[in-house]
Amino acid sequence: MVDFTALRDARPAGLGPAADAYDALGRANEAHHEVVKEAVRWICHGANWSGSAAAAATKALERTDGRLDGSHTAMRGMGILLRDAAEAFELAQAKLLEAVGEATAAGFSVADDGSIDCPPPAEADRRDPGCATPGAPAQARARALAARVTGAIAEADAADRQVAALLDQLAESARSGCGINRDAATTRLDSINGLGRKLTTAAWPADDASPAQVHDWWQSLTLAEQQKLIKERPELLGNRDGIPSAARDQANRSVLPRLLAAYRSKPHPLSPADQRKLDGFEGLRKRLAGELPDGGGPGSDPPLLLIGLSDQGQGRTILSWGDPDTARHVSALVPGLNSTLAGTADGDTSTALRIRQAAGEEATGTASMIWLGYDAPQLDGGSVLTKDRAVAGAAGYDRFLSGLRSTHRGDTPAHVTAVGHSYGSLLVGQAAQRPGRLPADDVVLVGSPGVGAGHASQLSVGADHVYVGSASWDPVSRLPSATDAAATGLALGAGTVLGPVAAGLGHQVDRHGLWFGQDPASAEFGARRFRVDPGTPADSHSNYFGKDGKGGDSLANIGRIVGGHPDQITRAPGR
Repeated sequence: MVDFTALRDARPAGLGPAADAYDALGRANEAHHEVVKEAVRWICHGANWSGSAAAAATKALERTDGRLDGSHTAMRGMGILLRDAAEAFELAQAKLLEAVGEATAAGFSVADDGSIDCPPPAEADRRDPGCATPGAPAQARARALAARVTGAIAEADAADRQVAALLDQLAESARSGCGINRDAATTRLDSINGLGRKLTTAAWPADDASPAQVHDWWQSLTLAEQQKLIKERPELLGNRDGIPSAARDQANRSVLPRLLAAYRSKPHPLSPADQRKLDGFEGLRKRLAGELPDGGGPGSDPPLLLIGLSDQGQGRTILSWGDPDTARHVSALVPGLNSTLAGTADGDTSTALRIRQAAGEEATGTASMIWLGYDAPQLDGGSVLTKDRAVAGAAGYDRFLSGLRSTHRGDTPAHVTAVGHSYGSLLVGQAAQRPGRLPADDVVLVGSPGVGAGHASQLSVGADHVYVGSASWDPVSRLPSATDAAATGLALGAGTVLGPVAAGLGHQVDRHGLWFGQDPASAEFGARRFRVDPGTPADSHSNYFGKDGKGGDSLANIGRIVGGHPDQITRAPGR
């Protein structure tokens, strides 16, 4: 059993050379195995030897081949097991030593059994009539430090027991001879790998832990522990809400080359879905290298952080110009119809930069993000005509913003603006109607086909904090409800994208609203509408963010809202 002195005085780094030795032995064994396999192939297939003796020899040689394979597999497993054990013990020891260091610095005494005592209260405190419980704060801190010591010892003891059990199995296998059985060795290697994952993630927050709980856990780790996890488990950190943005960026930059390598190594030609992901990962690589318009490479000002990355679904990513954990103002733009990983890395990231720049004098204190944390609907199917993807994505967007609230540093919370474009506005609107309050101060909806609400007051930020931009010639923000479309004779036949769902959705929407409910730009909706250039049917839907200087006052108005000056927007009347 691991106790205080054993963990305090342990030298887990010494397991590293032992693991290296097993690795070297395994490689040498594997090299000999290759020589034997070549000889077996020649005897069995190249020597023109046949008959019963040849068959018996072949069977015996195949058994030998399996044993050699099993032996170097077992040696490789030993190396992995020893490294995982060292990592688990180092993490537990670091926690113990940190708690002991804090106790010593506070003047507490630490006994050899790990108990922590604080000195008695000063005479002046005992005589002070205003001090009801002299020494109580110190005693509480001593108890908290002792609990951390006890927790570290428990972690080390659990790891020790699990590692010892596997070592006993390996030793018994070696004594009995079954350790060189190929199948048995492979099974044990799977067990070792499973234990390694368990040892290094056992102390992690549960999957359903809140972002605040995740952040508290992260803050409880030492800097060395944090860096070790970023290095060795980046895939578990890069998308975890509650982990600081800088740490997520560091983790995701380690994961990106792995995703590129994985998709490049797949059999070609790739499926269309995999090809789109590969194109997206390559686009992100180019963006982070500064090879795309508007930069974003090393040393860029502002810095570009990769705070979300996954090959889930159509591919996920979150990029931020500036660190949202230190910014005074934060905006998170959700793109809509036809958004892809590659498009987000390219044009959408440039859009986020223009939003930051539009904040004017507040730009230097603004972090502007593009959030592709959901599968945006594409025109090659009917998903754009239902709110299913928006509802599914809304939960993740809500959680992401909650994570930003948890990780923000500073005496004053950041001013957060949720921005949705096109179908992305439906997602933002759905997020703002979830139970509780969306962790945002303002909501901006542009080019919206509706948000599934009849009035802006149904969005948790309140009607006075909902802002809408709608170009007169934007076909998406004019998309009628299914019943209105049918009533006016709009072609919604079976051969069109809208046709298959027109009849089914007609009863779900407001007859005088848009496809997803009341028009957010209408006077009846009750939001604050800002001025946007009318544009043309061909380009108005893409002009809200000032691309190529188009959109009129739209981008400037969005920048004023993001920068905390919504009183300066140029207003437009509701339709």
